[in-house]
Amino acid sequence: MEFLYIYLISLAFFTLWYIVAQVKNNNGLVDIAWGLGIVISAISSLIIGAHYSVIGIIITILTTIWGLRLSMYLFVRNFNKKEDYRYTNMKIRWKTSIKVKSYFYIFFMQSIINFVIALPIILTNLNPESTLNIINISLISVGIVVFLLGFIFEVLADHSLQRFKKDPKNKGQIMQSNVWKYSRHPNYFGESMIWWGIGLLAVSTLNLIGLLGLLSPIIITFLLVKVSGIPLLEKRYKDDPNYQVYKSKTSIFFPLPPKK
Repeated sequence: MEFLYIYLISLAFFTLWYIVAQVKNNNGLVDIAWGLGIVISAISSLIIGAHYSVIGIIITILTTIWGLRLSMYLFVRNFNKKEDYRYTNMKIRWKTSIKVKSYFYIFFMQSIINFVIALPIILTNLNPESTLNIINISLISVGIVVFLLGFIFEVLADHSLQRFKKDPKNKGQIMQSNVWKYSRHPNYFGESMIWWGIGLLAVSTLNLIGLLGLLSPIIITFLLVKVSGIPLLEKRYKDDPNYQVYKSKTSIFFPLPPKK
């Protein structure tokens, strides 16, 4: 029943954002809800589990820092802007019953995916870790370091791109400085690193359930690299000559020195 309670809280949250999105006529606002949805699952599972273990508190704090930062960034960037082309194209394809389909295909489905991605955090909070020893202390340390490296990379990517876009002189240009000099998608690389850090924290509980902590980083990395992240953006810029020059010398995902 604990899992059901946590999911119902998450579903209520996404349903609230669905209502906001219909008022704003912008289904893209679901992107703002994503990070906060993970935070809500983390905090609610910590409270419902009531174990307040060291690993549980650490993983909840780090998740909250990540989720609040991401959602605040997307809120400032997207809340009063027009709907992202991906969601507009969905409406065009649906043609009828758009509001019903918007709820079930976007917000309801996002609540399920969000819950699945949050499972390592939820399981960590619902199942206390074994006695701390050198092995799980080492895993905790490595997990925190990996998380922080990913977080710093993502923040640098987001805010350098934001400043770049605000400068009118850069209109139609491709961001190629800061961390974007070493990866064409540094924000996605940072996001992947964050979830590998969270996965390692979940594994540090040293029980079979903790191994499920690797599920989220595997799914997140796969989606970013192969499905909804990099492929969509690469396709969007395939006819941009400036991007093709940038592409020829810059790593697609892992940060590497640019080619000469």
